[in-house]
Amino acid sequence: MDLEDLDIAKILGSQRDIETLEDFAERNGLTTDTVRGWTTKGRIPSLRVGKRRLVNTALFRAWLLSLEWTQ
Repeated sequence: MDLEDLDIAKILGSQRDIETLEDFAERNGLTTDTVRGWTTKGRIPSLRVGKRRLVNTALFRAWLLSLEWTQ
């Protein structure tokens, strides 16, 4: 994926601290099943609230920012 392919408005327009698996998957171009697997394995932070599982995108963004990025 090239940087030119990224839709910045889609990335920045909907930053929330928590969101449903479906919303997280759609915003990041993933399948819901992939995101569900990641949350089950603990790869991304999530919390079950009632029947819904929510992704903690604030913690996810903090983790991404803590990584060393190379060009």
